[in-house]
Amino acid sequence: MKRVFAIIFISLLMFSCAKIVTPSGGAKDNQPPTFVSSKPYLNAINFNGREIEIEFNEYIVLENPTSKVLISPDIKPFPEVTSNLKSIHIKGLDSLKDNTTYIIDFADAIKDYNEGNRLNGFSFAFSTGNHIDTLWYEGVVLDAFELKPIANKYVLLYSKADTTYIRTNPSDYLTKTDSNGVFRFHNLAPKKYKVIILDDKNQNKIYDLPNEGIGFSNTLVEPYLADSSANTKLLKQRFYYTDFVEEKANENTSVLPKHANDTIFQIRKTQKDTVAYYNGNYQLTIKDTLLTDEFEASLIHQSDTSKVLFKKTNDSIYTLTTQLNTANKYEIIINKSTLTNIHQQRNAEYCHKFYYSSSEDYGTLLLKIEGEENTCKILYLYNVAGKLIQEKSLSSQESKLRFDNLSEGIYKLKISIDENCNKTWDKANFSTQIEAERVLNFNKILQVKKSWEIEEEWNLSE
Repeated sequence: MKRVFAIIFISLLMFSCAKIVTPSGGAKDNQPPTFVSSKPYLNAINFNGREIEIEFNEYIVLENPTSKVLISPDIKPFPEVTSNLKSIHIKGLDSLKDNTTYIIDFADAIKDYNEGNRLNGFSFAFSTGNHIDTLWYEGVVLDAFELKPIANKYVLLYSKADTTYIRTNPSDYLTKTDSNGVFRFHNLAPKKYKVIILDDKNQNKIYDLPNEGIGFSNTLVEPYLADSSANTKLLKQRFYYTDFVEEKANENTSVLPKHANDTIFQIRKTQKDTVAYYNGNYQLTIKDTLLTDEFEASLIHQSDTSKVLFKKTNDSIYTLTTQLNTANKYEIIINKSTLTNIHQQRNAEYCHKFYYSSSEDYGTLLLKIEGEENTCKILYLYNVAGKLIQEKSLSSQESKLRFDNLSEGIYKLKISIDENCNKTWDKANFSTQIEAERVLNFNKILQVKKSWEIEEEWNLSE
């Protein structure tokens, strides 16, 4: 019996020792696929084939090739681009032009199969002639007003700068910006090019719709040799892009709810926050023509309600005639159907709670602007959360301004050069070839304290 137990024990021990387990340990693969070889070879000349095969060092996935893979110059019909195991196959190269360098830009479409590590910026070039172009150009695209990188937008190079031609013809070269707004062109011909940044709504890679965002520079760019003595980082020129934006109601406008037989009265408050200091009495801007120059409202203070009067003081501005006491909470109520416009429409109820604070609760910023003389300017003051607090315009003869009634806290400044002095920042206009008005950020953080005035100078030429 003991012998039987011994045999069973040894058998179990041998079974456990022979059990196959997955090996542990080893570093996680965080490297993207690596190009190994191709048919034809990279930068081949005198290519007259119909297919291209590109090999990598590991299994790959080709993501959304119809939208991510770009070919310059344009080939119609677009070839079939697929992947299989460790290779990419491009078939249907049936309409290639003679003596032309072609660039196949894969952007970030290639990633490895196991970990998803992306091979960013990979491109493959070949020539149908006995010469291949080798020049480079790179740049960065920023939002023209926010000055933040613009990702995933088309960048097009045109050797013909005529605006009519650009609106009706494909570009010489195209690529897309990466997540940092950077774009790179390889294998360019030695010409001067106009740069176009495009939000291509209909995906035809031509700026032909009025609602497509656009960016451009009126200065033609010249590509360069990648191995030249020049520092390519210094050649990373900035380009500015502006989205097409539908006209919207002013963000300071409070639109009252619409009821049956009521108008949507637009009443603009003189403040944006529930806590605000009023320099003078409480005012409302009513963007409708009313049939009266004055109207009654209810004023609630410490549970007491009183009738107060608003009188028209300028255009559509109505001012509260009652003087408010600082450091107090109030509520203004305009009852439904109190106001009637020239179309016999009446308002819905308007209600606003606020704190009427004292001037001692706020600080002041005094600013002196140097440089860019004889130009109009617009100053924008933002809080630390990026919310616009105040906007002020300077004429071409002014260099000083002040921001009053600022809550204690941290602020940032921005300026736009108002070339046409219309007190509005103007985005790019491709039809007139006017670039977006220049915007600059102040490189200092502003600390505002209660009852304090701070003074700053901003030299725009630095």
